[in-house]
Amino acid sequence: MRRSPRLGWLHPSLRRAFGVALVALLVPAAAFAIAGNGKLQIHHMDIGQGDAALLISPNGQTALFDDGNYLSCTNIKSYLQGLGLTTVDYHFLSHYHSDHLGCIDDLAAIGIVIGTAGYDRGYSYSSGTYTSYVNTLGAKRHTIAKNQTITLDTGSAHPVSIKCVDLNGAGVYSPSGSDENAKSAVYEVTYGNFNEVIGGDLTGDPASSNDVETTVGPETGDVEVYKVHHHGSQYSSNDNWLNAVTPEVGIISCGDGNSYGHPTTAALTRLHNHGVHTYWTETGNGATPNPTWDKVGGTIVIQAQWAAGATYTVAGSGFTDTYTNDGSAPPINITQVAASATVLKGSISTGDYTRLAISDDVKMSVSAGVTGGNYYTDWYGSVFLSHPPLDLKVTYEGNFTISRTQTLYLWNWSTSAWDQFNTATVSTTDVTANYSPASFGNYVGPSREVRLRVKGDDRAGGSYTSRGDYLAVNYDYTSGTSPMLASSGQAGTLAAVAAPAAIASVASATPLLLASREALTDAMPTSVLRRIDGSPTRDGVQLTWTVGSGDHIDGFNVYRESGDRGLVFAGNDATITGRGDEAIFRFVDPGATAGGTYWLGARACSGPETMIGPIRVEGASALVTGLTLTMAPNPAFEVTRFGFTLERAGAVTLEIFDLQGRRIATPFRGHSAAGTVDVDWSLRDDQGRPVEAGLYFARLETEGRTLYTRVNIAAR
Repeated sequence: MRRSPRLGWLHPSLRRAFGVALVALLVPAAAFAIAGNGKLQIHHMDIGQGDAALLISPNGQTALFDDGNYLSCTNIKSYLQGLGLTTVDYHFLSHYHSDHLGCIDDLAAIGIVIGTAGYDRGYSYSSGTYTSYVNTLGAKRHTIAKNQTITLDTGSAHPVSIKCVDLNGAGVYSPSGSDENAKSAVYEVTYGNFNEVIGGDLTGDPASSNDVETTVGPETGDVEVYKVHHHGSQYSSNDNWLNAVTPEVGIISCGDGNSYGHPTTAALTRLHNHGVHTYWTETGNGATPNPTWDKVGGTIVIQAQWAAGATYTVAGSGFTDTYTNDGSAPPINITQVAASATVLKGSISTGDYTRLAISDDVKMSVSAGVTGGNYYTDWYGSVFLSHPPLDLKVTYEGNFTISRTQTLYLWNWSTSAWDQFNTATVSTTDVTANYSPASFGNYVGPSREVRLRVKGDDRAGGSYTSRGDYLAVNYDYTSGTSPMLASSGQAGTLAAVAAPAAIASVASATPLLLASREALTDAMPTSVLRRIDGSPTRDGVQLTWTVGSGDHIDGFNVYRESGDRGLVFAGNDATITGRGDEAIFRFVDPGATAGGTYWLGARACSGPETMIGPIRVEGASALVTGLTLTMAPNPAFEVTRFGFTLERAGAVTLEIFDLQGRRIATPFRGHSAAGTVDVDWSLRDDQGRPVEAGLYFARLETEGRTLYTRVNIAAR
């Protein structure tokens, strides 16, 4: 069965229909002779939101790794023309998304052709860009195999090898699965003691079934440079991958203003924690570069020498940085805060351990317990270290409601006893104590738990309260050391992405923390939907939905409610047309003339499928034309107005849902006369509270049809 169309699958003939503006031409960072300059060169070209890298061997042979985004081929054409190229010896493709194979036909049209062979993961794909790629390569197209190696400069004492480390899901993800990113071919370039790994949009989300990075990382081994997977997606560059490949340098190819939030803070944090310095082709539209770790420089050019201990350079606009083959990164410093609190005497009266995360005078309060007429407090906080420490500095800040003698201890895991390290008189003003034990290993448990105990002395005259403000451990660790996963008792250590929740299915809704635009569009890809219309036709139920032409979406599935069987897959075939800046999808369930209830599943290029529904549609006898749902203003600030027109009187329900499927408000429920109906909504929920800024969906059910429209509430 044909897969559901993806925005990247649009045939090139639709390019102009979407009115895509090509990005401005960027001047190459440097000019290089194609005859070779005695070093390995890898040019990570600034081509906007996509991937394209040109390899030039020391003796002048060339290879392309991916070839850019078909919506903006100007930069790659100009860059290669500026180098004087008319032939590229080899082409290595990671996967079949249009931002990776989009420009090979444009290059051929200006006389830049593949001379020897093009290698890819095999199989097939359904898109206009894929068809153009296959037709352009013709007989030069070959399927590469795992561990297959292509050698450049074969007559040299120091040749360059390009090895396919793994591909097609590496046995973790099925080659027939719907996530094209997970099937990316991973190529390792080796020149003596220099290695760079290039793996397209390879996935590494431990919470899903497409964590391919964890398997491929050990197959790759140590490298100097890592072309960061998926443009800095939060679902790639996981800790297991970084532990295995231990790069010093990461190259991020991303485009300014991209709608995906690339590069993401989540990916950058992992890269930084593993000591990786990153270089970006553009600033993107996600995290802000950290000057200590990140540089933005247009086209990024690597020049490498082959010998052990030899240098390689990373150059961009305004900088050239030097690294060493097989070099080791300096230790990384990190601070982690309390992940739990255990009371030995007394009880927590205010707050919990989360208040110990910041020195902000918002405290966790422990009221004294009493024994034999004497009141005292006694509790400890636990910090779980993510990495094996090279040292340890423990910090505690807090006070009491009255002046008391405070004694601080660390739990000694070797002796199973509390070791006192500080005692002081503490009153109502915060006092900070720091301790760096010489034999710090005694204070780190098997699960890397560090326990700090806070005890107040006995008081016969009545109760008092211990107030903790900050409890943390600061330490250094070696880049690449394995992170410790959190157990259920370490909830403060890791945050898990919630399972997808169905719109309007409140019982299954689970809160989802969204840290970036990519979390919104990848973890909840339904958020890109602008409108949905479920309507009866004489051919069956028709669903029509609309997204922006540049939105981050990989495909759709349609499900039908079927009694005790729950949701049944109805299909994913849909026609797609372009109108202005929108892509419009249309699905018909043939033969469903009696109507039905449907759900629309959406999947981004990474992350889980999420669903929106129910979309209730009556039979063809209820056929109604011309029903629309409008909203103005949108975004809404203080009040907004919904509008619809009824052909005949009937029951109407207009409800507002958040992206997790929770009903927020019901602006209208009841019977309405025929004609135009306007409903004002004051942006308050059903309890009268102001609704927070963000994305929501309005659902209108009436006259046998269901319509959705996206609601954007602006910050007030």
